[in-house]
Amino acid sequence: MIIEKAGRITEGLHALADIDLPAWLVEAETPALFDAGITFMGPSYLEDIRQILGDVNRLRWVFITHAHFDHSGTAPYLKRRIPGLKVAASRLASEIFKKPNAVNLIQSLSRDYEEQHKALFGSEDIRFDSLEVDRILEDGETVDLGGGWTFRVIATPGHTRDGVSFYFPGLKALICGEAAGVPDRNFRIHPEFLASYRDYVSSLEKLAALDVEIIMLSHHYVLTGADARSYLEKSLESTFAFSDRIRRYLAEADGNRESVVKRILKEDYQDTGAIQQAERPYLINLSAKVKAVAENK
Repeated sequence: MIIEKAGRITEGLHALADIDLPAWLVEAETPALFDAGITFMGPSYLEDIRQILGDVNRLRWVFITHAHFDHSGTAPYLKRRIPGLKVAASRLASEIFKKPNAVNLIQSLSRDYEEQHKALFGSEDIRFDSLEVDRILEDGETVDLGGGWTFRVIATPGHTRDGVSFYFPGLKALICGEAAGVPDRNFRIHPEFLASYRDYVSSLEKLAALDVEIIMLSHHYVLTGADARSYLEKSLESTFAFSDRIRRYLAEADGNRESVVKRILKEDYQDTGAIQQAERPYLINLSAKVKAVAENK
């Protein structure tokens, strides 16, 4: 099944607010949120947390897959609003959040969305000012939230250097950020190897070896059953095909990366209208993908 709206996924597991920018809430003995969307979503997440948990102060943890603005953006707001809330992420993510240039980029990309969605936050202070990571997540460690909610941390670099995924063996459920690509409106899977093509493939192969019945994708969709079981192999196939296409276009353009970026932008983004992402972050990501293939990273 392909789920295209926020809400209850299964007992104790919820997609909050907006499936395009989901945060995943687990009703464990120690309630936890996984990923934290873009800044403007903060009040919407908080309201859903209140409705599900009864008291927002029961939320104890936010676990972040990677340090991009659309996965960590509301974490500072939630920490300001919920006393004692802690954030967990990889060591590299923790270091990224300490860099002024990274914080400035998160703020800049967030502002593009904030201007369009002011009605969702009004006068609330949603800004991403800084983010301290309280717990460093290590590859392979197991985290027990109580009540049968145990998950494993899996390092999945490639989309970013700092990426991790979360696998719940009891549910056979996977939260993977963009480590497994992003399907568009036509469910065409777009690979997201911004940092390293080789690492991305290695991470995706690692995920494809898991026994999955639920996949919570970074944007737009939750997959269950047969759709979840087949997705990761399909994502690998799309990754190989897209890298081959970039190489072919680079050869045809005598290695001119800018020309290749413009060509793919027109074919995949402008001509189809199927990609559900603003053009500015899409171009930043596409340029990084062309670079990764061109440099054989």
